[in-house]
Amino acid sequence: MAVRVLTLLTLIFGLTLGFSVASDNDPASLDFCKDYGEAFEHVFTVPHEAALLNCELVNEHVFDTLNTPYNVTWYKQRTGLKVTEEKQRTIIKDKSLWFLNVTTEHQGGYLCVVRTPDKCYKQETIVQVDEVEFGTCGRPQKGLQRLQLPVNDLLRCPLSDFTKGVDSYSIRWYKDCEPLREGQRFTFRRKGLELHVYDVSHHDAGLYTCRMTFFIAGVVSEVAETIECEIVETRSKRPQMIEPSNKIIKVAVGSRFNKTCRVFVPGLDVHMVAVIWTLDNSSVSLNTSDRIHQESLIERWVETGVWLERTLLVFPVLEDDLNLNFICRAFSYRGNPSRYFTLQLADPDLLLPIGLLLTLMALLFIMGVLLYRAFKVELVLLFRTLFPFFYASTDGDGKLYDAYVVYPQFEEDTSSQMVEVFAMKTLPQVLEGRYGYRLFILGRDSLPGQAIADVVNETMSLCRRLLLLYTDASLCRADGSAWLEQQAGLNLALIDDSLPVVLLEMKELSDPSVLPESLRLLRERQGAVQAWRRRRKWRCQGSEQDKEAQESLSWLTLPSRFWREVHYNMPVRGKARSHSRKNVLLNL
Repeated sequence: MAVRVLTLLTLIFGLTLGFSVASDNDPASLDFCKDYGEAFEHVFTVPHEAALLNCELVNEHVFDTLNTPYNVTWYKQRTGLKVTEEKQRTIIKDKSLWFLNVTTEHQGGYLCVVRTPDKCYKQETIVQVDEVEFGTCGRPQKGLQRLQLPVNDLLRCPLSDFTKGVDSYSIRWYKDCEPLREGQRFTFRRKGLELHVYDVSHHDAGLYTCRMTFFIAGVVSEVAETIECEIVETRSKRPQMIEPSNKIIKVAVGSRFNKTCRVFVPGLDVHMVAVIWTLDNSSVSLNTSDRIHQESLIERWVETGVWLERTLLVFPVLEDDLNLNFICRAFSYRGNPSRYFTLQLADPDLLLPIGLLLTLMALLFIMGVLLYRAFKVELVLLFRTLFPFFYASTDGDGKLYDAYVVYPQFEEDTSSQMVEVFAMKTLPQVLEGRYGYRLFILGRDSLPGQAIADVVNETMSLCRRLLLLYTDASLCRADGSAWLEQQAGLNLALIDDSLPVVLLEMKELSDPSVLPESLRLLRERQGAVQAWRRRRKWRCQGSEQDKEAQESLSWLTLPSRFWREVHYNMPVRGKARSHSRKNVLLNL
């Protein structure tokens, strides 16, 4: 009894195992699958090139490919074995079977089996491998395409299916074995899939070959197709849809959108073509009061045919309209072309904000430049007051005086006498008393009996600035100690460039050409602080000494601007420890 049970179990196990193996390798065991017969189109190829087999059963007309899980298996019909991947020779990718180096052994039928959780489908695809005769540049199997006279027309390379699954590719065109190059007659578009021919003539008839070299899964392979081109003089009356162009269009929610469907029907006969917009497999409303509607059909006749145009309007665009396919369809007994477009949310328009920001920055920059030019002196003085540590200290630079004061000293000249009072009393009270500068004035700070020439040369080398006070007549006279100081100071300023000069123009010049050439050159180069220019009265709100300084020069009411400019041109009394330390900011 036990022997019988064991024999029965062994028989059942063997039958089960045999059925499993047969179901995987024998197409005859797939009789329960729905058979779609033999595919209408055969796959033609030649040795040493690539061949592509697409399983046409993965189609929405067969089953719901979007919501139903499925798997695709390929079988060699002649051997009944399952097709598996071979390195650098056979690739199974999605629903496609790729042979990268075809031989005559690949010829025959291949069974595509699609399994879903509850159903099974199968269809056979025939592969035909044709030998190529030596010296032949075309392919034995040729497709027929026509070019029309005498307009521009195009040929389409039949290798578009290959481009969808490869990593990269390139296409070259040949006519009767001669390579074609872009020029006035030919152009390549869509990455070489279309050959556009301009001004078609009878000479354009012949054999055209498009050869594609592609890269997939680390393997380089190639494939070619040959087109037999005929030249026809009558245009086909099949409707040609130009727009829409199967593209995504970016829109803003709430905006108004319209798109025109444009169809061209060749010929001057009655066309009998209907053009409509559809959405969700339903015709769009013709009622112009609806949010989404289509307008009436417009016909425009031209010499070669008729243009049919129908416009779709959406207002306003809602979020529900996004990612939907708006399809334009043309119906005729010669063909029913259709194209679509899809609306998607537009990217934020940053052009206007960026433009406003750049404009604002430009305005701020211009205003900053204008304000700086208008209030340069005030801004620099304020910066020196707030951040004195950015400037090197004048201590230790080998100088004893901040400025050497030169003024006209002619007793018979009234204006020179007033300038002398200003230089001896008012100027020291403000610069020394208020700002703490140390001035050297000949006659006040020199010792009696010293030689003027020695005092001038030695003292100027110990000064950081030269304050040169002048009027229109004071510098035109070559006598007196002031003339000697003037010449020595200008020599250091213009020739040695070792002593900065600050020109204090105490009286308006009637003719600047009367000045000495050296002074005129210096005045043109750096300008002068003009005491005679009045904007507002100079008012000292400080000590009694400041009030006396104002009264001492009653004939010239100095504005506060004058003193700010004088202070601006004086040395900066920084607080940095090392005099040789460089400023970390702009040397104001």
